[in-house]
Amino acid sequence: MTRTIGTLGYVGRPEFAFDCPVDEDQITSMLAARDDRIVMAHWDDLDAKTLTARAWDVRQETWVSQDFSRCDALLILEAPIPGSKNADFGNADAGMREILRRGIPAVNSVRTFLEYPDKRYLVDRPDLPFPETALVTRASDLAPLLARMPDEVVLKPLVGCGGKGVVRLPRDVEGLRAAMEPGREYLLQPFLPEILAGERCLYFLAKRYRYAVVKRPVPGEFRTNEATATYERYEPTAEELSLAEDVIRRFASPSLIERVDICGRYVMEMTIECPGLKIKVAEVQREIGIWTYEALDMAIENAGRGVT
Repeated sequence: MTRTIGTLGYVGRPEFAFDCPVDEDQITSMLAARDDRIVMAHWDDLDAKTLTARAWDVRQETWVSQDFSRCDALLILEAPIPGSKNADFGNADAGMREILRRGIPAVNSVRTFLEYPDKRYLVDRPDLPFPETALVTRASDLAPLLARMPDEVVLKPLVGCGGKGVVRLPRDVEGLRAAMEPGREYLLQPFLPEILAGERCLYFLAKRYRYAVVKRPVPGEFRTNEATATYERYEPTAEELSLAEDVIRRFASPSLIERVDICGRYVMEMTIECPGLKIKVAEVQREIGIWTYEALDMAIENAGRGVT
């Protein structure tokens, strides 16, 4: 039976274009995996009350008016954060809340975006193997926190954006305070030297491990974002796989596409909303569509049981 899968994120218009190559790789793989109808819309074109949008029918290569509430499932490729230049956050937030209210199955679940808007979970879940993490501002009492840290620390914005604003600093109160903007929240962590050998990124779809890549900082860098690291496919050790599987199980996020980033014995973070799939790096162009559909199938099944 042919179904309709609606995707929400960013697309070019009035002439249709994919926002980024990884979106095109994922959708192309889905088209090959099944005969479903796939319609794509920009958040700014979505009527948050009716969930109707001008959308691109990928197979028919034409613009259509689509009631997204009638889709069998939704695939959320990207979503804006407050202040985003990519889409109106208020409209997207209202749309996600309406999707949740109506119980429409989605990957990733809109609960992910509504309940985990930042990386505060690194502080809230000390039971998980995250590095010691403190939530700080310029006004925080930093001395007691730094007393527990090594000689170098890392300061990260609470809302990450491809490594922007992440800095490595000596364990110094005044230097750390000077690196923060007034009124803004940050995460303070110890610097882990193991990061220089690479960060292992394990991808899970439908709660099952599928593949991994390693991100190695270029010389002189410690960050592992697109501009500061090289990427290649990676086969995790048994210990790394066990660690990631345990964290996926215990964290129990509402997401069905997740990434676990490992550095040494720590999980640096979990990306559970739009986890940068690195499809071509991992050479999973064929498989990613199949795995995405397994996640969508699980979302539809969960919605049938009242879980969204």
